[in-house]
Amino acid sequence: FNRISHSFMIPSWVCCDMRENGEIPLKSDKLQRLGIANINRSAEPRPASHACNGVLSCSPTDISPNLKAHTAQKMKKGWKRRDCLQQQARHERLESSRSRLCENDIDEMAVNMTEDDMENRPVMKDIVEESSAQDLKETSSISEDLSCIIDYDSDGLIKDSGMMLQDQYDDGKTGINMRSCHDNNSGISTDPACLGSIENELEDTASSTRNAVEVVEENTSEASKLTLKSKRHPDMDNNPKPSKCPRPIDESSKLSYKYSVESFCSIDDHLPDGFYDAGRDMPFMPLEEYERSLGLYAREVILLDREQDEELDAIASSAQLLLSSLKRPSYSETDEDAGQDLLRASVLALFVSDCFGGCDRSASLRRTRGAIVSLRKEQPFICTCAAGSMCDSNEASKQASTPPGHFNFTGLCDKSIHIIKERNNSGIVPIGALQFGVCRHRAVLMKYLCDRADPPIPCELVRGHLDYTPHAWNVVPIRQGNILVRMIVDACYPTNIKEETDPEYFCRYVPLSRLHVALDDEGYTPRSSFPSVSLCKEIEATASSAVYHCKIGSVDAAAKIRYLDTRRASNDEVKKFEYKLLGEVRMMNALRKHRSIVDIYGHQLSSKWVQDDSDKEYRIMQSVILMEYVKGGSLKGYLTKLLKEGKKHVPVDLAFYIAREVASALLEMHRKLVIHRDIKSENVLVDLDSKRSHGTPVVKLSDFDRSIPLHSLSHTCCIAHLGTYPPNVCVGTPCWMAPEVLQAMHEKTQYGLEVDIWSYGCFIFEMLTLRIPYEGLPDSEIYDLIKRKKQRPRLTKELEAFWTVDEPITRLKLGITSDAHAEKLRFLIDLFYQCTRGTASRRPKAEQIYNSLCSLPTCYDLS
Repeated sequence: FNRISHSFMIPSWVCCDMRENGEIPLKSDKLQRLGIANINRSAEPRPASHACNGVLSCSPTDISPNLKAHTAQKMKKGWKRRDCLQQQARHERLESSRSRLCENDIDEMAVNMTEDDMENRPVMKDIVEESSAQDLKETSSISEDLSCIIDYDSDGLIKDSGMMLQDQYDDGKTGINMRSCHDNNSGISTDPACLGSIENELEDTASSTRNAVEVVEENTSEASKLTLKSKRHPDMDNNPKPSKCPRPIDESSKLSYKYSVESFCSIDDHLPDGFYDAGRDMPFMPLEEYERSLGLYAREVILLDREQDEELDAIASSAQLLLSSLKRPSYSETDEDAGQDLLRASVLALFVSDCFGGCDRSASLRRTRGAIVSLRKEQPFICTCAAGSMCDSNEASKQASTPPGHFNFTGLCDKSIHIIKERNNSGIVPIGALQFGVCRHRAVLMKYLCDRADPPIPCELVRGHLDYTPHAWNVVPIRQGNILVRMIVDACYPTNIKEETDPEYFCRYVPLSRLHVALDDEGYTPRSSFPSVSLCKEIEATASSAVYHCKIGSVDAAAKIRYLDTRRASNDEVKKFEYKLLGEVRMMNALRKHRSIVDIYGHQLSSKWVQDDSDKEYRIMQSVILMEYVKGGSLKGYLTKLLKEGKKHVPVDLAFYIAREVASALLEMHRKLVIHRDIKSENVLVDLDSKRSHGTPVVKLSDFDRSIPLHSLSHTCCIAHLGTYPPNVCVGTPCWMAPEVLQAMHEKTQYGLEVDIWSYGCFIFEMLTLRIPYEGLPDSEIYDLIKRKKQRPRLTKELEAFWTVDEPITRLKLGITSDAHAEKLRFLIDLFYQCTRGTASRRPKAEQIYNSLCSLPTCYDLS
């Protein structure tokens, strides 16, 4: 349907059956040389029905899956036929240049086709004019005989040779630097002998093809299913929504903007040449604007452009040669193929690490420590600093602050980058010019090389934090059975690849955005699916944060949101804002999946660049934590309701059950050496109406923004928990604070897990009296009672009398109707007195409290 120029040459292994295609009879030997360019190489081909000269092709009655995928593109809003034909023309020129390099008889074929073209040019012109006047019936008859081409390599596998080149070409480019096609790996090389020229662009004949394309339209659902099947070959030819101007959209700027805003590129986002990254703390601008505005002392913009960067071209060619020696996965995905993807990704990670100066040798020490500490599964945080196993000695802290033999790799990298910027007199640095690279350079190059592997390795580009340091890494999803397992591949530590859900990595590698709730049956959640909170219902608001009720698919969630206006914040305040989110997220990740602790569903740290009245740009930072929604709200509200109704205390069985559930959560935290530091009724969520599967009420401990690892003072790694005050600072709510916490107000004295036991005793006091501890007393007197006298809060006279002497009149006043209730109430009063002992070492352990509460059954246990 399109006039083929004299420079268009088709390899011998391409065959197309074009019977009844026009009125001019074509010679049979030339039919074998004609082909239709595949405009959507990502669609999964169907089994071939017959062979033609040793090459498989589809039968005329079998609709091409490429045409179905093209139909899905056509249905998009703003689609124009001109755009697709221009894409097809560019792809045809690409295929012709490749075939010119791959065939031995190219020169002879070019001469023959040129002579043929000159002889038949007037006839072809008449055909074009006649085809534009044909009606729908004539065009449909032509289209029904149209055959699709399935392009096979010598092993019978589908080639994807055009995938890594498609994003590099536009209408203004006339040359392609290609690698020889004698091997099975497609790509670009630095060989100047492979330079080919492309001339005489194909004419746009939309009027003659409009009806022919419509004949093969299928329903959009079938086309979408076809596209979703192609996981290994993502659609790189999808036309974006056309702009008003005829120029094609710059794919490199589009993906650069996405990574700048979302700090994430999915497996379907293939990094094109021209991709650039200015870092997470700079507003996105066109590359030319960075060139004009950036000084030599500003942070560099890294650029990936193979045409302008010979070193990058050599790196990419070397990577492809390295991968060619490995077993190539088949195109029908199996568990063995998934293992091959991970193997190839690990090889590339080592290759990238070697390109940028090697990896940190301390990784071997970290793995050894991790293997030892992993035997103690109650500890979620693995030490990676010099403190090692020296948990709470001052000497360990000194060694942690000045690790012996420390090598400043980041400083070396900065110096080498500055030399490159001075040499080029530009703040834009080609990535191939780097001799030393940090995480952001390594992760981007890793993604770039994975996209250009043959076949491509599914790879994500992720930006976030490793412990409390800004970091970038890659994630390679592999299929194990019916689920997708996400493997973290960090080119800074290429030999230590683990699952993302590994207890250590899940707490250490924290992306800027993550959603734990799967939105499809395969367990894969796209990063763009993070819900918006703009339409959520506000539950409560404080001076520093607000809580909203929102939906994640069909799941109810509570969103805790904080904001920071950077105009009024120093750099330290911005860091503390990030650290506050990281600390709470890491703590909730370490404690998730416990029946008595509120679960985390996801988090997000985002920035929005806005302009003030003087056109100066600044950031509005937002942190969001999505967690389990408990419909009943906090226990504090329930206590207030009972007090208004004239009750004396929480019903005994319910109070006993709640005390046991909170003790279970406290035991989980203390087993993992974590101090909560703010246990009170306001941070305990209950739902008495929505029962669990076994009929018990929902009780969850929440609010972990003040939680801290017990030995944080002795470490500089993730255990240090930056942004959260260490356990030698007065933290918590005064009426629930232990004496040793208040003591730290004036002098820094370290305290331990026992402070939670005191707060737990005050929590029991709330359920027994329906009032807060030390209610009605001035702050100065409260501090004196707790800190100096170490005096616990006073129970009501009725409760003290009942605990001293059990008399019928006392039971009547307290509403006790049975001996079982009297025994449990006495047990709770006695537990309150034990937990609020002035000497920390005399207080019971969380395990002892929980075991003792389990010794007495409640009505909920019998249901």
